[in-house]
Amino acid sequence: MRRIFIYMICFASLVFGGCDLNLEPENGVTFDHYFQEESDCNALLRQMEADLRVIWSAVTFHEHMGLLTDRVYNAASIEKVRNLDPNYLTDRAKQQQWKPYYNVITNTHLLEENVGRVPNLEKKRQSFYLGQVYFMRAACYFWLSRTWGDAVIVKNSSYIDRYEKSPAVEVIDSAIANAKRAYRLLPRFDKLRDLNNKALVSKQYGSRGSAAALLAHIYAWKGSVQKNDDDLRASVDWASRLIEPQYQDSVGVYTLAESAEEVVTSVMDRNSAEGIFEIEVNYADISYYGLFFPGSYFVSYPVMRNSGKNDITTINYGLYRSTVLNMYEEGDERRDAFFYALDSAGMNTADLTYLYKWRTPRYESSGSSIDFKGMDCNRVLMRLADIYLLRAECEAKLGMTAQAREDLNAIRGRRKANLFPAGKNDDGGSDLQYSIFLERERELLFEGHRYYDAVRNGYYGQNSRHRVLPDAFYNLTDQDITEGALYLPVPQMAFNDNDLMIQNAYWISKMR
Repeated sequence: MRRIFIYMICFASLVFGGCDLNLEPENGVTFDHYFQEESDCNALLRQMEADLRVIWSAVTFHEHMGLLTDRVYNAASIEKVRNLDPNYLTDRAKQQQWKPYYNVITNTHLLEENVGRVPNLEKKRQSFYLGQVYFMRAACYFWLSRTWGDAVIVKNSSYIDRYEKSPAVEVIDSAIANAKRAYRLLPRFDKLRDLNNKALVSKQYGSRGSAAALLAHIYAWKGSVQKNDDDLRASVDWASRLIEPQYQDSVGVYTLAESAEEVVTSVMDRNSAEGIFEIEVNYADISYYGLFFPGSYFVSYPVMRNSGKNDITTINYGLYRSTVLNMYEEGDERRDAFFYALDSAGMNTADLTYLYKWRTPRYESSGSSIDFKGMDCNRVLMRLADIYLLRAECEAKLGMTAQAREDLNAIRGRRKANLFPAGKNDDGGSDLQYSIFLERERELLFEGHRYYDAVRNGYYGQNSRHRVLPDAFYNLTDQDITEGALYLPVPQMAFNDNDLMIQNAYWISKMR
């Protein structure tokens, strides 16, 4: 199988970013000697899962742009990203790349095209591999569309001609079509089995539940940016399949954490009852993960070994105590679960707070030293509280006020916070949609959602009702936004030997 992987990585590089290898696979591109047994399919699936792990074990530019923070310390590159610096964001050496997504997408086509060639492979096992293929492809196209807008839609695994971009809405529609195929083919998470009929325990694998969550997010994004109520209603419907009891036999059972402390100790760990889609962090495969989720930039004392209280002043990001006290009212369990000793006078260093939402650093001995290797937890991409609040957001936009309030208060009630409209920042209930945004900010703090939450709600541009992103986003004109300012520039590598590729209008105007 190694030859397949080398060839496909080279192929994707040729199409989407250049390739330094000059390989001539035996038997052309037919793979006649492969896909002769299920283990070949499984090996390719595992390779794609590993590639996805690499993609999502890094904090993206948009996640940096969306972070709630009061200060950025000694990090000029982060400041440039957050300030939409065109020289930095269009620099070939610094750009965020889309090629890793296309490596995965191309391999999904390879597996889809060849799984039927495996002799005597049961229909149930074919459905498993095809379901994983469609789920991965849908996730990649969704992330591509949110990040770059217009993007390439891959035809098949053997097409080697030049590609041009497709409109963002077509990329989104491709994500929807693939996610629906995955939903039809995949079982509940607890019914997933590997090639040896052993239960799959990682929530990185696609399941009917994670496909439903992905569809809820895709439709919420499409309905918000395209201003289409039918798509918002579709998001509500898909979210309901994860929330309402009548769907549990088909979709699976997901339950909210009982307390904020359980969010920290279980949900932010790995494979909890609330988690739906997670990236599996496996130190048996990779020894160092570094800062692989947004919150890791805030972690210092007392989580980090040998750190002191004053070390909080030298990490990249910081939240002031006054900000946190304004976010979480007295009685809200998240105050004490997500932050260490918030109300202790002895812990007031430069008015900064000590993040305590992630508490499991990993160290390894190296000779006489003990080295930090990253946080020992999964990266949780989608969980049930996220789905409740996403449904509430769409309901509010649709004028389903009673239903939106109920979903919002389902989360507040679990966290012992005042129910809407009596919350500290509810302003008497005058802006339900904004209250839901703030609740997602509180509950999903530093999990990577905030930039896309702001974009879905229209909190950008010179006419924005609320300022929740860095100042640069409120200098953008309507024309800037129409031309693609909220998306990243197309990576320069995508233009190699491809005269069909074009930059989006906003960023090309900044490159002249």
